[in-house]
Amino acid sequence: MKNRKIISIIPNVLTSIALLLGLLSIFNLVSENSYNSIWWSCVFIYSAAFIDFIDGKIARLLKNDSDFGMHYDSLADLISFGVAPSFLVYSLYLNDFDRLGIICCLFYTICVALRLARFNTLAHDEKDGFFIGMPSPMAAGLVVSFVLINFKFQILSSKDLSYVLMLSLIFAGYLMVSNVIFIKKLIIKGLSKFNSLVIITFLLLAILAHIEIGSLIFFSLYLFLSLIKYLLFKLKRRNLKIKN
Repeated sequence: MKNRKIISIIPNVLTSIALLLGLLSIFNLVSENSYNSIWWSCVFIYSAAFIDFIDGKIARLLKNDSDFGMHYDSLADLISFGVAPSFLVYSLYLNDFDRLGIICCLFYTICVALRLARFNTLAHDEKDGFFIGMPSPMAAGLVVSFVLINFKFQILSSKDLSYVLMLSLIFAGYLMVSNVIFIKKLIIKGLSKFNSLVIITFLLLAILAHIEIGSLIFFSLYLFLSLIKYLLFKLKRRNLKIKN
């Protein structure tokens, strides 16, 4: 009985860790603004995204998913993938743009909140197989990957990167509240769900070994594949209407 109670709180403990990582990302930048602090703030957001990826699956595996866990997870996501990335981008690049920079960050954060609220109100059968709108961890990861890769390799000037990040916040925000369908189940054909999860987990850990390049490739590839799949779905649907 005692072991069952301990097991039942594991998913919410993981959600709490993801929330703490999001908060640490913010506080880390407040205390210091060096390369190491920026690197760690990005890694904290990535780590929160990884935990968000597994906590729901663990809850279902333990048959312990609940409405409380779902809403708590959304509150944690709002901090880790809404407030934290916005604060990161604004404090480093968009503060010179004054109101325009604030508006872009607020727009992104509000879109995260709207996306999470919409997800919570969907029926269970509407959550299976795909996401409606870009998932907030993926949106945050995409935005943060631009910051991290540029800090490592200095590809763009600070001013040019500022414009890229403003457009990224607006684009990612729009995708989150759009009706665009995004890939949900990362299942490898021919393997069980568990084995697929193990392989994907190892791939994510491999990305962490070269996080600057790997994270940009991973999040960009997810966006690209999802948009291609959605366009093919729309074309297929359009052809069926024409035939009928």
